[in-house]
Amino acid sequence: MDSKTTRNAPKERRCVIITARVEGAISAALRPREDDFVICADGGYTRAAAERVKPAVILGDFDSIGAVPRAAPGLRVIGAPAEKDDTDTLLALKYGLDAGFLDFVVVGGLSGRFDHSFANLQAASYCLDRGGRVWLADAMNKATLTDAGVFVLRPEEGFYFSLFAWTESCGGVCVENAKYPARDIRLTQSFPLGVSNEFGEGPVTIRKESGRLLIVLSRKD
Repeated sequence: MDSKTTRNAPKERRCVIITARVEGAISAALRPREDDFVICADGGYTRAAAERVKPAVILGDFDSIGAVPRAAPGLRVIGAPAEKDDTDTLLALKYGLDAGFLDFVVVGGLSGRFDHSFANLQAASYCLDRGGRVWLADAMNKATLTDAGVFVLRPEEGFYFSLFAWTESCGGVCVENAKYPARDIRLTQSFPLGVSNEFGEGPVTIRKESGRLLIVLSRKD
């Protein structure tokens, strides 16, 4: 790590990771902040350049780009071998964690190849194990994982929300202020009980007693 700014990143500062596969525009996935620290994972650099988003770091095996980008003032380029254990998204999350970030938005990574999408969710779970908070987002879907006993989900117009057990089960789940409320239910990995709920007026409060919960928002259109 060669940047004092990134090495001592404020806990409230956000790390944005742009992946190679983004459904819709980057601007549809998040509202940019002036102090966002942007990492492009491999082909995410092409998407960022098309929307004039300037990254601080580009990393990956560059199989999606075909050529290694050139480093420049304010831009660090980190290459990785194609045969590796970490996906490019996980490499980017590890870089952000090492730099001191805890708040992450992964732009894209939820469409295209299902194995890549699932791997990105596993990468988000890896980050959560280490104290990070990750949202994966594009124009059509948003997803996050949580261990929290109480999670407040802000309403998103035009979206359904679904709850799934990431661990074997999530016990004592309660859902308040939704079209389909729930009280003290158990979500398991083998039955999609929590799929396609709808927001009521104002935020939805999700409570649970155990387990890691996957929260997914999907556009109705």
